[in-house]
Amino acid sequence: MTGNGMDTTGERLELRSRISELARLFPWIERLASRHAIPADTQFAMNLCLEEVLSNIILHGYSGKSDHCVAVRFTRPGKDYFVFVVEDEAPPFNPVISPELPAVSSLDEIRVGGHGIRLLRRFADTLEYQTTPTGNRLTIGFAVPGPEIAKD
Repeated sequence: MTGNGMDTTGERLELRSRISELARLFPWIERLASRHAIPADTQFAMNLCLEEVLSNIILHGYSGKSDHCVAVRFTRPGKDYFVFVVEDEAPPFNPVISPELPAVSSLDEIRVGGHGIRLLRRFADTLEYQTTPTGNRLTIGFAVPGPEIAKD
């Protein structure tokens, strides 16, 4: 722990901008979940959100060019709170203020793509975005729900 209460575990994953690199994400999160006692439902949310963010950076931010890097840093600022900071050098894109596509109301309206922002907002507890001198920084927070209070 540092003096500011932030656990800087030094856990970091660096990926090249190739979709095949996403295969490294799930084992990394699984190790973090084991080491930090992250519940399965929170681990699921982490996998879903990070896969969505990273695949969009690779496919859209870097336009599929494989010579770039994406860095993901993990911290644990509180007992039941986990944070991932994703940094890239792609053109600026702020998912925090980007509009969601309208929800589909029938099978005829189903489309591939465009659901990532909705997934992020649904499964992450906090989202913060900053532009950096070289690209983007997205901070994604996950809180472990507290125990349910039994009702008599």
